[in-house]
Amino acid sequence: MGTNRRTDIEPSLAWLLQPLSVETFLNEIWAQTHYHVQRHRPGHFDDLLPASSAVEQLLESFRTEPSRVRLIREHDKKSADNYRLADGSLDLACLRSDFAGGYTIVLEDVEQYVRAVAELTHAIEVELNFATKVNAYVTPPESQGFVAHYDGHDVLILQVQGAKIWHLYEGVDVAPHQLRREKKWVADGLPSPTDLRLEAGDVLYLPRGKVHAAEATSVPSVHLTVGIHAPTALTFAAAALNSLSFSDDRLNARLPPRHLEDVDARATLGALLRDAARAIEDPGAVTGGLDALAEILVRRGNCPPVGPVANAIAIDEKTVVRKYQPLYSRVTAATDGVTLQFAQLSITAGADHESAMRFVSASTGPFRVGDLPELRAAQQKELARSLIVSGFLVCCPTTDVDDPLR
Repeated sequence: MGTNRRTDIEPSLAWLLQPLSVETFLNEIWAQTHYHVQRHRPGHFDDLLPASSAVEQLLESFRTEPSRVRLIREHDKKSADNYRLADGSLDLACLRSDFAGGYTIVLEDVEQYVRAVAELTHAIEVELNFATKVNAYVTPPESQGFVAHYDGHDVLILQVQGAKIWHLYEGVDVAPHQLRREKKWVADGLPSPTDLRLEAGDVLYLPRGKVHAAEATSVPSVHLTVGIHAPTALTFAAAALNSLSFSDDRLNARLPPRHLEDVDARATLGALLRDAARAIEDPGAVTGGLDALAEILVRRGNCPPVGPVANAIAIDEKTVVRKYQPLYSRVTAATDGVTLQFAQLSITAGADHESAMRFVSASTGPFRVGDLPELRAAQQKELARSLIVSGFLVCCPTTDVDDPLR
């Protein structure tokens, strides 16, 4: 994964929205209306992608992954096959030629190639419990990539370089049940749009189903779209039913032979479906569904860098540590104990470690090793060493634990 210049700023949802608070955003704006965070502050997103070198950094990051690159100019789309050299790498000369001809470069899953963007996406996932992914769009001057269209998920648009005019069409939002359609563009019958100009440093939030289009101004534009994929009730119900299927045979009943053609066989399907639906009334359905969604989220986590073994050798009960951020984690029951899950890793300990495991999983600030609850001093140090070496905990200056902002 690529790197870029970093400061002491930790990208987060709060950082994207400021001065708007996260709570105001969630209570008054999320899923209700669009919102424009106006900053007019070039360089605001330099901790993600330095504006002066954003295009070069992105293209270099994707040089070996042409499959995640496509170009579009309104209705005309070109796939990655048009930009693949004989050695499988990205044909930058061909790509730049089409860019000069008015095509927008679309780079998918940027979080997999730029570490700072990955940290931002996972910080949002930890905050909202929603899967998040990022695409980049590089648009030549006075050009338009997509025609008027909508997205099936909510998006935050980050203007990194240049400026872009966004056309928002009011009163034609696409209903939730229509969002699953493959066709996402809207061609006819649109009212006159409301126009917003995004300058470098600005953010635009668009709820799912909002019809929009955008075009660059007289200079090239680079923007990131942070796609926020909130699970639906259907997703939750499917997860809950799947979890119940391991214990409830109503969900494992076989369909009758010839159920597609035999009228008598098909007549039994209503009763079969009703029995399956009643399973959702099980008191454990909600817990099972949430556990399934948590399992997905925890595995999406950025695997923290492995901590140096030397950091764990000399620790004692006064050593100050904190949870690696951002990192979604959870504690689950295990045979004769509990398991702390994070990223693609897990640490299992005896049942007497449950309080300590839940303490570290829920922690948001620095704490002393001696603060680990319900463990003997030797157990505290042993657990802390294991979590430091795995990367879950990082050592901090002693003064950090006394920080009033903890």
